[in-house]
Amino acid sequence: MKKIYLMVVALFLVVIGFSQTTSPATTAKDVNMQIAFKNDTYNFGKITFGKPVEYVVEMKNIGKDSLSILNAQPGCGCTTPSFVPNEKFGPGQTVKMTIRFNGSVIGSFTRYTDVYFTGGLTKKFTFTGEGIQEAPAAAPATATQKINTKN
Repeated sequence: MKKIYLMVVALFLVVIGFSQTTSPATTAKDVNMQIAFKNDTYNFGKITFGKPVEYVVEMKNIGKDSLSILNAQPGCGCTTPSFVPNEKFGPGQTVKMTIRFNGSVIGSFTRYTDVYFTGGLTKKFTFTGEGIQEAPAAAPATATQKINTKN
C-alpha cells in the first residue's frame, strides 16, 4: 500500500512539474517583433588600413513596452560601441548606437557586436569590409636640370 501511495504522489509531482509554464527563450524573431533596426548589418566597402571608421545603427521601438539597452559587447578590441546605457525608449521612439572600428585589418573582415536589451532581448550587429594598404604618396618632382642663363 505504501508503494502505491508513494507512486501516486511521485506521479502527481511529476505532472505538476511539467504543467508549470516556463518562459520560452527569446529568439531573434522576438527582437524583430519589438525593435526595428536600420544598419544592423553594414558594409564599409574598402577602407584604408589604420584609419578609424564608424557607422550608426538606429533602433526603433515597435513594441508596446519601453525598452533599454543594457550592454553592448564587441567581438574584439578593435570595435567600440557608443550608446547611453539604460536609456529608456518607449513605443515609437528611436535610439542610436555608433559603432567604431579602428581599421586595423588588411584584407576582408567581419566583426560583430552583441547588444543586450531589457526583457531578455539580444541582437547581433555585423559589419564587414576590406582593409587596403594606402599607396605611398609620390614625391614631388625636383628640378634636376640647370637652367642656362648666359646668352
